[in-house]
Amino acid sequence: MSTDQIADMFTSLRNANLRCRRTVIFPFSRFKLDICQKMKDTNFLTQHWVDDKARTIKVEIKYFNRNSCLHEIKRISTPSKRIFLKVQQIQKKLRGKETYLISTPYGLLTHREAIAKNVGGEVIGLIS
Repeated sequence: MSTDQIADMFTSLRNANLRCRRTVIFPFSRFKLDICQKMKDTNFLTQHWVDDKARTIKVEIKYFNRNSCLHEIKRISTPSKRIFLKVQQIQKKLRGKETYLISTPYGLLTHREAIAKNVGGEVIGLIS
């Protein structure tokens, strides 16, 4: 297990998606729970549960006509290379159908929410 827990979570989701698994279980953290909530809000996950006793998060990947809604999930800002963008840079660089997760002073936001609130931050990952 690496020291980057978010990258491990993204890898678990990517591997489960490639193997057509509907559910994934990974260790609990508050930030991972926030990421799962944003993925649920943007229709990549059907639901997520927290098992307090085992300290794990269980998520269910959303499928539509036997095809996963999750096509790509990638870590952008790593512990060794942090990527921070101002709101003007977000408007210029982060366009398209992908959803970028950005950690801001207002919490974890998608790039569309960050533009609406006029705030920048660290680009955590890309989901499409």
